[in-house]
Amino acid sequence: MLLIPLAPLIAEFLLGDFSIRMLALVIVLAPMYGGGALLIREVTRRTNRAWPTMLLLATAYALLEEAYTTQSLFNPDYAGARLLDYGYIPALGTSLNWTVFVLSIHVVWSVATPILIAEGIAGERRTEPWLKTPGMVITVLLFLLGCAATTNFSLHASPFRASAAQLIGAGVLVVIVIAAAFAFKPRAHVEAAAVAPAGWIVFVVTFVLAAAFIMIESMGRGHRLLPAIGLSGQLACELIALVVIARWSQRRDWGSLQYLAIAAGTTLTYALFGFYAFLQGHTHLGAPTGAVDMAGQIVLTLLILALIGWGARRSQRAAGLRGVLA
Repeated sequence: MLLIPLAPLIAEFLLGDFSIRMLALVIVLAPMYGGGALLIREVTRRTNRAWPTMLLLATAYALLEEAYTTQSLFNPDYAGARLLDYGYIPALGTSLNWTVFVLSIHVVWSVATPILIAEGIAGERRTEPWLKTPGMVITVLLFLLGCAATTNFSLHASPFRASAAQLIGAGVLVVIVIAAAFAFKPRAHVEAAAVAPAGWIVFVVTFVLAAAFIMIESMGRGHRLLPAIGLSGQLACELIALVVIARWSQRRDWGSLQYLAIAAGTTLTYALFGFYAFLQGHTHLGAPTGAVDMAGQIVLTLLILALIGWGARRSQRAAGLRGVLA
């Protein structure tokens, strides 16, 4: 299934945490990333729910990963990167800036983007369940195995341990978010009279907002923005994106092509973010990089964009065929 390898490729390799030299790690990362994305997608579609549920379940996934499997929300020196220094709040034992950033990149890039691509390619089966019961059982087991493996690695890689209060607090948030995800009941789709924007407009708007979100984090960590300003800027980017896409999605002719345009915008943003790190001579985790790594990043980006383009062409052909038959 495409979604299982695609999720870790986007989440970790396109981001620039790992370079193409470590491509074999996809096998290790796929159970948690791919299993998680597929599980979220299947649960949402099986319960006849839509993207609000998908995004909230992705938020629960992000909390599970960063609070429990890696503990980056609480570890002041996770991966030796001092991720909590910017905007650290002693009373919470974490940084709201890092929390919003890391949870958001998981929601948008680890989960939503690969699902958008996979569903865009699926065409008429975009909103249908893809797995039968045995497939669901295997996916759950795969995800749990991935979480256990990542947690085991993290616990052996660092002596840090989150406090009981921090873990309980994160657990409460996970439960609340999951409950909220299923509070969204399916509603009858009512199309607005206006026509959905062209794919290129959706792409440009998505790219600008996603790039601004990433740049604000980079500027903040470079101490060019006060933490409160950085946090407000990132939340503003997210709010604008949610409102604009929610309104556009109610318009006539909104469909796979526009969803793939969103994926193209987020994909290019992440690719450039990763490539920028490689140009500095290292991955985001500090491993040295060179020409081979930069070439690999370009090839990976082009392959994923080509996949999106293929899905878009399929959508256009299907739309044309429906028009002829009508």
